[in-house]
Amino acid sequence: MKIVQILSQPITLYAVPESTYCARVRLVLELKSVDYTEERPPGGTYQSEDYRRLVAAGSVPAIEINGTILHDSDAIVELLEDLFPEPAMRCADPFERAFLKSVTRFHDTRLEPVLRSLFPLVGNPEKKHRAALVVDAMNGHLERLDRLINPQPYLGGEALSLADCAYATTLFMMEDLTSCMNLEVKCSEKIHHWRNALHHTDTVREIVDQNRSAIAKWITSKLSPA
Repeated sequence: MKIVQILSQPITLYAVPESTYCARVRLVLELKSVDYTEERPPGGTYQSEDYRRLVAAGSVPAIEINGTILHDSDAIVELLEDLFPEPAMRCADPFERAFLKSVTRFHDTRLEPVLRSLFPLVGNPEKKHRAALVVDAMNGHLERLDRLINPQPYLGGEALSLADCAYATTLFMMEDLTSCMNLEVKCSEKIHHWRNALHHTDTVREIVDQNRSAIAKWITSKLSPA
């Protein structure tokens, strides 16, 4: 932990409560007991000009650390692992580490983009058929994920990994978004057991429940009469 002492400024996380990527970074910070402050993007939204002047990519999450601003949740959590190596959240074995990285990439390039495509369909009954097709694609990705992983009880074994943090809120958000449209996400028994193991961890449960509360409020806003 000596590397922590070189940090000359407080860490600031720019995030929004509904984002699964923001939750990933928040979860790693909390699991590593890192002191930080969280702020919404200046201007109230990550699409604001104020925020884009601060974070050129114009995306959340972003983190300001030692005067450097970094975007992209995957890059951020890798930096946090380097700066705050305890508890270790990357496998020591290079092959296992590479495998878990590939599982994380499956989330970021397959599962989460499909989940995200549901958001504009919530509260649009005329797009129910489109939503059903999206959920079919999501269920296909979940079938492939089931064949890919073997949690015991976590992806890296007995300790939480960065890969687990990538999926923690997504596994619940899928259910919340599909159920509000009377559609069904199909998770295998293996994935259910893994999800339950994640939620039984106090810090994970706190972050997941915060995210689910934010998503529930967002869903209510979309389903409520104008």
